[in-house]
Amino acid sequence: MTADHRSPSKADAMPPTSLAPVGPSLPTPAEVGAWYDDADDLCKLMSGDSFHYGLWQPADLDSPLPIAQLATRAQNRMTDLFCDLLQLEAGQHLLDVGCGHGSPAIRAAGQRQCDVTGCSISRVQVQEATRRAAAAGLSDKVRFAYGDAMDLPYPDQGFDAVWALDSFPHLNDPVRGLRELTRAARPGAPILVTFYTQLRPATETELAMFRDFAFCPLPTQDQVLDQIHTAGLPLEHLRDLTEHITPTMRAFSRIYADNRPLVAERFGDQFTSDMDVPLANLLTFLSEKTGYLACLLRRPAQP
Repeated sequence: MTADHRSPSKADAMPPTSLAPVGPSLPTPAEVGAWYDDADDLCKLMSGDSFHYGLWQPADLDSPLPIAQLATRAQNRMTDLFCDLLQLEAGQHLLDVGCGHGSPAIRAAGQRQCDVTGCSISRVQVQEATRRAAAAGLSDKVRFAYGDAMDLPYPDQGFDAVWALDSFPHLNDPVRGLRELTRAARPGAPILVTFYTQLRPATETELAMFRDFAFCPLPTQDQVLDQIHTAGLPLEHLRDLTEHITPTMRAFSRIYADNRPLVAERFGDQFTSDMDVPLANLLTFLSEKTGYLACLLRRPAQP
């Protein structure tokens, strides 16, 4: 599907509806895409197979396996949990909004025998996700395209299930994003969205750091619930996964340290030195001041 096939919707005419202020200090979709395009190689050198949080187990802490492999295992477990929450079944069509490098979509297609359409605001990510789907032999079941979560290039009611994993922190209008997910879902379809939340207020320095990494200021849990309510979506289940942030951030820090010589070789010593402190500060901020929620929503069935 392409943007030319998109059906008109009420979302096209909606003004920004976020409960957070929308202004020049918030990243635009183009800026988010440009950040991920530019940082793609770096992201690959400091994560597992994807750039998502993982679902960690106590045994992981004592495992002799390489930390990147453990991170990938934890990320796969998180993907499996999200598939379970959506109750994905063979033959269903899942929309993955903010697909990253495509690993969750590819795993969902392989494990659940469903079809997946993924989109990202980063063209570089779309290319990499497409390559990975081909390498997994799943090009017939998994397809990726460029797309903005707040203006999805898909027709109304086209998908049996929708998820947006760790993409909403980049949306400058999350209510519009929620309405777009709803528009793309069939009546009665489940919608899973993960949210980073603010547990303690960020300082001005931390807010500026977040902006440098193309993040918007984080909402509190109450603000997330208000956004969901404003979008007109019933909340069926809220899963608090905050305990998995810290082990994920520790893993990312260790992976970056292990790959730092490669980062310096690829990007230069000055870039690497300049990146060390802000990256460490970001990982610390995420560990100490943020929460992580998985919200299972559902598009209301038509009367």
